[in-house]
Amino acid sequence: MYKLPKNQQGLTLIEVLVSITLLGIVLTTFLSFFNQAYSYTKKNQDKTIGINVARNVLYYMEQQDYNRFQALYFPGKNPPKKVQLTFENCKDPAFDSVAVCEGFFSTTINNVNYSAIVTLTSDVKVDNNQISHDLTMYLTGVEVEVKWANQTATVRGLIKK
Repeated sequence: MYKLPKNQQGLTLIEVLVSITLLGIVLTTFLSFFNQAYSYTKKNQDKTIGINVARNVLYYMEQQDYNRFQALYFPGKNPPKKVQLTFENCKDPAFDSVAVCEGFFSTTINNVNYSAIVTLTSDVKVDNNQISHDLTMYLTGVEVEVKWANQTATVRGLIKK
């Protein structure tokens, strides 16, 4: 059996300083991962809020009267292919309540302002990116883009007849 030498002098000051320095280097490196994880989580939280705002606007647009939207924004035999709606369009007769519309198009969450731009398209494309004229009579494409700070989020949907 091996016997440990008996040395009761303890650790020198240099040994203590070296061990504290090494421990500090290891902990600093380890804690930097938490900082990166926090910034990544914060960015994803902002993106999630933006997507939820866009979904709310899309749901609001889906609840609107299809015939009123068609008559106002896509009139006649040669209607425009795309129409963009912003906060200013809330006064149009297509919307029931100006205040509710403005609340959806411009909202503040956690002291961050989110503004929405809705693009209505008269041509509805199927999976292979070809325009389906059969669906155009019954559906209007909706794309909602929400902007805040230096970020954007986009969702797409349809308004049905």
